[in-house]
Amino acid sequence: MLWLGLCLGVAAWCLLSLGLAKHHQQVFASAFNAGRARALRAGGWLLLAVVFALFVYRLGWAQGPIFWFAALIVSALAWTLLMTMAPKASIKVAAMVLLSGVASIPLWLG
Repeated sequence: MLWLGLCLGVAAWCLLSLGLAKHHQQVFASAFNAGRARALRAGGWLLLAVVFALFVYRLGWAQGPIFWFAALIVSALAWTLLMTMAPKASIKVAAMVLLSGVASIPLWLG
């Protein structure tokens, strides 16, 4: 369960950071588009809400938010280090982590 939260958290931080002009220009060569930035940020917030709902559904209100905060902190640290050290490769890593998280959903449900 924590792996799924970490994977989706990294993907959410990826979307949120790419919605900012500085990080968008670090990763992409294209010009910053405000409409695209709003869509990226909305996707990031939606993914964070989905992760919260998954943790609360699986662990209940007593422990779900606590594990959600832990997953957010660790995934934010991982994403920050990745953007600092390898901004060009960060998109590929985020896509692989998202695929890993989606692949772990059947394990989480079973």
